[in-house]
Amino acid sequence: MRWHLVLLYVALPLVGTTQSLPNDKQNDLLGKGHWNVGFSAGQGYSGSRQTTTSFSPRLHYFLADGWSVALEGRYVKATSSDFPRSYPFRYAGAGLSTRYYFLRGNRFALFAQLGALYGQSKYDRYDPIDPYATMNGVRNSNWQTNAGLGAHYRLGKRWSLEATAERSWITSSYLTPDFSRWQASVGINYRLR
Repeated sequence: MRWHLVLLYVALPLVGTTQSLPNDKQNDLLGKGHWNVGFSAGQGYSGSRQTTTSFSPRLHYFLADGWSVALEGRYVKATSSDFPRSYPFRYAGAGLSTRYYFLRGNRFALFAQLGALYGQSKYDRYDPIDPYATMNGVRNSNWQTNAGLGAHYRLGKRWSLEATAERSWITSSYLTPDFSRWQASVGINYRLR
């Protein structure tokens, strides 16, 4: 009987801590009413097209715990180096995106995101062999939409890192190629308030 009491006294604190709620520090960053500012950079790939590089600043507002809406800007650049042909592509736009953070732990969370941006793309098609190539480039006003999954890691009370994999679609025209692509990016976020 004594062994049972000793075992009970030893095991009771362990059972009590496993039943308690975890330290919810993620709500410091992902809680309702918080503002976060962030920046991410990444690269994308689409079959035989050249690699694209993108930069994206954003401002998040959390409507509810784990659900944010962001004002986002995005700059995308792609350059081909097939001499003597050169086909640089650039896109700059701004829009809204939304994220939902799920599987939130003390430091780690996963999120899904959707977004749409409106901006302008410029496609410079210079080819000294082709008489129809333009030196000034083709400009289009168009939409870019994206959907993806990401991972969020809390560094401290205000800082966090993120990694995102997404599919991005940019509308094309008869003069510009399709620059829709898969993209991976890494970023950093800071909680303003």
